[in-house]
This record gives sequence, C-alpha cells and structure tokens, in this order.
Amino acid sequence: PLPESAVNLYELTFGTVAGVCAGVFVKKGAKMVAFFLGGVFVLLQYLGSMSLVRVDWGRMAARFENLLYTKDALGNKRPPTISSLWRWVVDFLTADFQPRASFIAGLALGLRIG
Repeated sequence: PLPESAVNLYELTFGTVAGVCAGVFVKKGAKMVAFFLGGVFVLLQYLGSMSLVRVDWGRMAARFENLLYTKDALGNKRPPTISSLWRWVVDFLTADFQPRASFIAGLALGLRIG
C-alpha cells in the first residue's frame, strides 16, 4: 500500500490563515488606494480644464521615478516590474515569520478570493 501523506489539505495552519487574511487586506487596500488616486487624478484634470489649477505633470513623474525606480550597476534607472513588486511585498510580509511557505500559499489564495 502507498504510504499516507503527512500533509492534510483540509487543515489550515496559522501561516495559511495569516496569508489569506493578509492577501484579502492587500487586495482590498490596493483597490481603495487605486480608487482614491484615480479620483484625485480625475479631479485635478477637471480643475485644470477649468483653469483653476495648473499641474506640473513632468515634476510629478520625476517624483514618482525618484520614489520607485532603482538604479542598476551602470547607473541606469530601471522601473519596477511586477516580479520585483511581488518579491518586495512577500519579503516585507514574511520578515521574521517562520511559516513562510504556507503564508505565501495563503497570500496567493487571499489575493484570489479577496
């Protein structure tokens, strides 16, 4: 007979539950931030079209690049990628957290169901 597996798919570990909760939180929070920033952009565009404000989008882009872009070995600026953002989020959320593997699985599930 085949040996019985020690892994039970019907039992949730602490890392999995924490990952699901964090995934739902991150997804809902990202939606709220995107909604808010989108609203600010639309409002600024509207106020600009009415000549009530003038937005320096070039300066805004430069500040964005200084905040999020990284420099490679040659000194060239590189924009963030999806994989670099995912690595940063996972590293941030799992710092000093032992059940990392089950947390990441729960995080992916939480992002999916959130």
